[in-house]
Amino acid sequence: MFERVLVAMDLSPATEALVSTLPGLREFGTREIILAHVARPIREPVSNSLREIGELRERLNELAGRLGESDLKVTVEVPTGSPASELIKVADSKDPDVIVVGSRSHTRIREAFVGSVAWELVRRSNRPVMLKRIQAGRNDADAALEARRQGLPDRVVHPTDFSVTAQRALPWLQALAARGVRTFTLLHVLPVEAKDGRNEAMAQLEKLAAEIDPTGNAEISCKVRLGTPHEEILSEGGKSRHNMVVMGTHGRGVLPEIVMGSESRQVVRRANATVLLVPTEVAKPPEPEV
Repeated sequence: MFERVLVAMDLSPATEALVSTLPGLREFGTREIILAHVARPIREPVSNSLREIGELRERLNELAGRLGESDLKVTVEVPTGSPASELIKVADSKDPDVIVVGSRSHTRIREAFVGSVAWELVRRSNRPVMLKRIQAGRNDADAALEARRQGLPDRVVHPTDFSVTAQRALPWLQALAARGVRTFTLLHVLPVEAKDGRNEAMAQLEKLAAEIDPTGNAEISCKVRLGTPHEEILSEGGKSRHNMVVMGTHGRGVLPEIVMGSESRQVVRRANATVLLVPTEVAKPPEPEV
């Protein structure tokens, strides 16, 4: 499913804590991890810049050494330049199945816990982006990442509006079921003032459930709710760090709102669950499990 993973690192104590969870990616089929940190552009004096890049590479190699003990192939990339742009270049070159980012707070008002680089990756990537929440305000690296489970989630929550964008998430839902996730919640939210549409929405959810797991081994609940989409998504499991929310995004655009929409942004801002965002333009879907 995620055989090759690109992990974006900023080498803060909080995001270094992300490394301790990465061996759990083996449950997603991961065999190879690329640790990437983008250094500042080379400047005068050049010798200072080269020394800084060397120190960053040495630190990443230390982290890679920890992961190497988990039988994972780990490589390191230290490009220079604009973080999001360079990470996209690394992704285009190394062809990962997913980009993993530890998302954290800059200000309460501006972006909650999602940093600007994470948003930019979501906006520009043609590969799924997995956002793991890092709690702001905690300095201890071991406790900074809010995640007890390191592997497959206890439950997958999939909100859908039945659009082509939402349908892009189907191969990843199927892959998660094939990897062993046994509990799914499929959710469609209607406006509070909606007078009808429940029966039609439920029928579409049930059809989707059959596509996700034709074997019937998974427990898939279908729910139609009235309310605000992000509030219902959070209440249906998005607040639990043991879960994963899988959503389609709206492709590439100049502004983040063009890509995700305000409701999706609210989910990413407020969820404790890991969030997997699948872009409209996908570089490659997951391979079917054999």
